[in-house]
Amino acid sequence: MMFFNHLLVEYRRKKALKRLTESSMIKSYLSHSLPKGNKLIKELEFLVLDFETTGLNATDDQIISMGYTVIKNLHIMPTTSTHILINPNKQLTEDNVGIHQLTDDELKEGVSLSHAMNVLLAEMTDRVVVVHFDAIEKGFINQACRVLYQMRSLPMTMIDTLKIEQLKIRQTHGTIKPDGLRLYALREKYHLPRYKAHNAMQDAIATAELFLAQIDYTGGVNSLKLKDLI
Repeated sequence: MMFFNHLLVEYRRKKALKRLTESSMIKSYLSHSLPKGNKLIKELEFLVLDFETTGLNATDDQIISMGYTVIKNLHIMPTTSTHILINPNKQLTEDNVGIHQLTDDELKEGVSLSHAMNVLLAEMTDRVVVVHFDAIEKGFINQACRVLYQMRSLPMTMIDTLKIEQLKIRQTHGTIKPDGLRLYALREKYHLPRYKAHNAMQDAIATAELFLAQIDYTGGVNSLKLKDLI
């Protein structure tokens, strides 16, 4: 199944690339092949990503901040950790401010979605994306591609730390407790310190640490392949 999915995504990547005529960051991204499933995890680079959004509906809501960090040689690269504010061009509600602690004045100084996507595409190139609960990042990335590039979805390779844990629980015949798959709960499970939530960069770093702990738990770091985690 993984082999088939890789071929399908590669087909979509090449097809999307043929439609582009002018030089752009999206064309540059699509010019690179996606990581193959038989690649060893220790040989890959990962972009660990987190979005803060005005809501959960990618069609109606907006990304207001983006945080990421890079894993190389199975180590987090601290100098790559980045936090970007994005101007949604709409006023926030009290609920948004209460959750994310970001105000309208702060976001007015943020970059445009187009600029943020250019940065993100450059960082995603030749890397596997890692997130916690991929429905959010995947949904908002694809919606941004529809708006900015008239592309239904972006060919990409994404790993979800939540799904890694779900697979582990099924294999060990364990049970999932209410909220047991939330990022903070899984960090506690792997004896990782608790971060202050709702800052995209801090959540990206927290996800990166969880991802490395999950890999270490497998005990097969030297033989673990990308397809084993998807």
